[in-house]
Amino acid sequence: MNKTTVLLRASLLQLRLYLWIILGVIAVSVITDLIISLAMGPGNNSSVSASNLFNVLLIFVGSVLPASFFKRVINIGATRKEYYVGVLLVYAISAAFLALLNIAWLQLEMNVIRNYEHTFNILVIFHWDQFGIVGMFGYQFGAYLLLLALLNLLFSGLRHAAGWAIWAVFVATIPLFTAIASLRSKLADGLQALLFNPSLLQGFGLTFGVACLLFAGGWWFTARRSYM
Repeated sequence: MNKTTVLLRASLLQLRLYLWIILGVIAVSVITDLIISLAMGPGNNSSVSASNLFNVLLIFVGSVLPASFFKRVINIGATRKEYYVGVLLVYAISAAFLALLNIAWLQLEMNVIRNYEHTFNILVIFHWDQFGIVGMFGYQFGAYLLLLALLNLLFSGLRHAAGWAIWAVFVATIPLFTAIASLRSKLADGLQALLFNPSLLQGFGLTFGVACLLFAGGWWFTARRSYM
């Protein structure tokens, strides 16, 4: 068994608890929505798409692995480079899997579920459904990698002064850009370009490009990270 396979299995074990928690929450949510829909009658209930709820897993993948997985894999003999390549592979697999899951579930929603209840699906909200199956996959993949790259950068730098500075800027930017009208419009324009871009090529190019830059920053912190 090569080191890449070992890292993948170790990362799955690291995330197993969070995966079971998410599965439990989603199961309760689906059962609750089903009961409400049956009680209210067809078309009178609204809910978030069940497959979209799985996207919460990205938050755990992007934070748990850089925060606590590093020391574990270093202790089993992996190098920093092997750890980071393994983590990037986990990120790519997670993004691709969730993209495919959301595409398949959207077809089920359109053909079956929406006969009984209205659903809110990010593929429709962000207008990614206009790009076809390949386009939906590509745009999701880029957007999910962007989220993972941001979390990876933030949690990879927890033990570095520059990392804390990035955290401070990130935390301060959110209320600042939402409170000031001129900055709020710039924030809206940025989100429009990243997530609501009418051009698939531009949307994927921006999300994937920014993700690569953030991953490079994550590697900078990882290369300087202590074993403790």
